[in-house]
Amino acid sequence: MDSCIGVEQDLDKAISKFNGLQEHTNKCLEDIIQQIEELKKEIANQPSDSALSQEQAAAVSELATSVKQNVFQLSTDHRDLHATVSRVGKSIDRHFIADYASVAPKAESFLSETNRPIMEQAIAQHLYRQGLEEAGDALVAEAGLGPVERTCTFAALQRCAGALADGDPAPALAWARQHAPQLGHSPLPFTLHRMQALKLGREAGVGAAIEYARREFPAHAARHERALQAAVCALAWCAQGSPPPPHNYRHLLDPKALGAEAAEMFIREACALLRLAPLSPLAGAVLAGARVLPALHDIRAKMTHPHVVAAWSDEDLPLEVTLTFMPHLHSRTSREARREARCEVELGEEGGGYHSVFACPILRQQASEQNPPMRLLCGHVISRDALNKLAMGVKLKCPYCPMEQSPSEARQIYFS
Repeated sequence: MDSCIGVEQDLDKAISKFNGLQEHTNKCLEDIIQQIEELKKEIANQPSDSALSQEQAAAVSELATSVKQNVFQLSTDHRDLHATVSRVGKSIDRHFIADYASVAPKAESFLSETNRPIMEQAIAQHLYRQGLEEAGDALVAEAGLGPVERTCTFAALQRCAGALADGDPAPALAWARQHAPQLGHSPLPFTLHRMQALKLGREAGVGAAIEYARREFPAHAARHERALQAAVCALAWCAQGSPPPPHNYRHLLDPKALGAEAAEMFIREACALLRLAPLSPLAGAVLAGARVLPALHDIRAKMTHPHVVAAWSDEDLPLEVTLTFMPHLHSRTSREARREARCEVELGEEGGGYHSVFACPILRQQASEQNPPMRLLCGHVISRDALNKLAMGVKLKCPYCPMEQSPSEARQIYFS
């Protein structure tokens, strides 16, 4: 996202400069044409066989000089514009990396006998979740996959969200009425009713929209008073022949923007109510990978830079990390204590609230059947190998909090 913002800023500068140059060029050309037309009329009023007066000859010479100067200045400004446009291309090259092969897994790893069926199953599940059942059935049949979960519930939600994006809230309203008791504290019903009222205002007239608002809005007035007032005021600009709406109401009167917002809220609220993951495993992996790859590429570039490699030492890392000192692991001074270095990448709200793989925060090793994750009484989780190394007889002190406990009180946990 930061890369897109950086390129967008450079692009806005180029567009602004282009528009300014265009306005300046048009103004200069209009002034020159006006001067030429005035001089042409003045000369045309004289007899055809008479010579130009001294003042007229001077005016023609001055006008020719002015035209040459303007042409030279416009060509210079045009060359500067080319430099601004080329900077946009350089900004794209600087903000976006085309080759992620150094940090991304090789494609051959997805084609192994073990991973290929898993990948194909994830693709089939994603197709079913998107409502593309025919494509999912064809993939399952041609790939010879076993039973694949057909999440028809999510496909129905996708159809409602698609209708909202197209400006039709009727299917989502029908679904919301069926689940009205569970949506008592959700903003979704009001959002859908507001969208329907504004749609009626555009298509059936303001009168029909006001009648609908009087019937549906009172139930939501207490919780959405300001939003309700804004929606009712926006109806004034739904009438035919009304002037352009103010900036505060443009979002409400834009069906695509309002539909996209409502569709996003519908998927989020409906999935939370039905306890469904808003993203399929494939979509979640793609989203997480798209956000992690730039950070991994940046980390790798910093660690392999010649100046960084030359300055490398055992106590320093060439990038910003989170360091946690654990002096209880050693009897030496805190300066010599072991440090846990973690490079965490923020995935955002949709980056995933679950994880099926556990890595021990102490030994930095991925858990396995032989070394499973163990939950301590205080709630912190470490691996069994770390538990055995930290245990001192019948006592164990949590590496993250001062609670003491017995190693036998730790319990193995399982990730589904």
